[in-house]
Amino acid sequence: MKRKIFFVAILGNLIGALLTFVYFQYINVDLNVPQEAASSPNTVVPFVIGTAFIFFVIITINHRWSRPLYQTMQDGISTDGSNGAYPENLKRKALQLAPMLAGTTLLAWIMAGFIFGMLMPVILHTFFGVAPITLTESLRTIFGITIIGGFSTSLFIYFATESMWRKEIPLFFPEGDLSEVKGVFKLSVKARLLVVFLMISLIPLTLLGVSAYCKALALQTAGPAMGGQIISGLLLQILFITAIGVVLSVTLSLVVSKSVSAPLEEMETAMKEVAKGNLDVRIRVVTNDEIGAVGEGFGRMIKGLKESEAIKESFGKYISQEIRDEILSGRIPLDGEMTRATLLFSDLRDFTPFVESTHPKQVVSIMNQYFSEMAEAIKRNNGLILQYVGDEIEAVFGAPVPHDDHPDMAARAALEMKRRLVHLNERLKAQGVAPFRHGIGIHTGAVLAGIIGSKERSSYALVGDTVNLASRIQGLTKEFACDIILSQTTHDLMAGAYQMEQLRAVKVKGKSQEILTYKLMGHNGSG
Repeated sequence: MKRKIFFVAILGNLIGALLTFVYFQYINVDLNVPQEAASSPNTVVPFVIGTAFIFFVIITINHRWSRPLYQTMQDGISTDGSNGAYPENLKRKALQLAPMLAGTTLLAWIMAGFIFGMLMPVILHTFFGVAPITLTESLRTIFGITIIGGFSTSLFIYFATESMWRKEIPLFFPEGDLSEVKGVFKLSVKARLLVVFLMISLIPLTLLGVSAYCKALALQTAGPAMGGQIISGLLLQILFITAIGVVLSVTLSLVVSKSVSAPLEEMETAMKEVAKGNLDVRIRVVTNDEIGAVGEGFGRMIKGLKESEAIKESFGKYISQEIRDEILSGRIPLDGEMTRATLLFSDLRDFTPFVESTHPKQVVSIMNQYFSEMAEAIKRNNGLILQYVGDEIEAVFGAPVPHDDHPDMAARAALEMKRRLVHLNERLKAQGVAPFRHGIGIHTGAVLAGIIGSKERSSYALVGDTVNLASRIQGLTKEFACDIILSQTTHDLMAGAYQMEQLRAVKVKGKSQEILTYKLMGHNGSG
């Protein structure tokens, strides 16, 4: 890349030198520069010295300024995640390489205009006796060098360097956060188009104006024969300037249109991929203008979509797709509401001795297997797992998405949890692990549901006596030595046909009166 940029700089200056030569040789031909000055060997020495001086100054500035960029490219070092002063400065340099090279190029041509338009004529007159030139001639020389050669060269180098350097920008901005770098040169799309318009219109018009003015001055003192030659020369100059203008217009138009259209085409392709569901597409943000801002916004949009998909996947691990979609759609009020729901509490038996006698890694592995099976049973029956507390599971049916048959949903989930535990115990037996037993308590009633917690951490939770009583009923499974116990309320609301056995009335903590419960054994027709 360094060699390519150097080649572009050389090519651009050669083009500028050619334009300047053509300007002085064929357009601004009536500069009264003495011919002996142009042909004298003494003229060559100051020209070589001045050119070498300019070349040395500009090369030194560019080399020292851009060396960290090229070193980073060579080493393949990314600045992503680095917040130090040097990486930030490096990013700033990466965004300013093209304007920096264009600026130093223009500075070189301004220096050339001053040296060859003012300083060198003074030196030639003082030390070599060459006739002086007038101030008008000096200013016209400066104009030809600085404006015709300098601006054309600087614009060419800017757009050509920017086009090539865009391929390297992602190295310095892996996440495309170009807009976060402040205090850098920014050429908006509007300014970019305006510059091109002015260049393809003003330069040809200026050349035509200068050429016509010079020919008009020559016609004042020319005879009839010479006048015809001047007019013929003017026609050739007009044709030549027109051709130069067309080439300049087409070249700049192609370069600038590509700088605008290429990022837009990439975004269009990415949009089509996103529409197909592919969220792994990446937008290369390579400019800090409006198009770059759109690219960054599009990238943030894709990131947001991926986060939403991740949230959906996370919800999908604990709840059914229906509940997940209802919550994420915003149709479910989560800021607090009174509703009727069925609570399910599940707790493992003899869990503490198991933990004390088993290696921690094995405990985690087995518990993950257990929770995975239980969560699947709850999810398949449209339940929502509210939390895991040690070896206990708290789940709700009928909230946040309301269902009329939430007592039956909880009963079906409990029976499926029982079946899954049987199959899990068969697998654990093969691993030399004693079979697990659990107790499940189910109760239906009014609850306060909503997002509860602190500013830093909150979750969907249920509050009320129904929750406490469901937990107490789960504790009764130990006293009655059974797997699943329902409250009287849940029993009365169930519409399905189940095998149940009424248990004796008991008194639980927090209740002044005894409660009736039922042992759930299975569906009618099942064991």
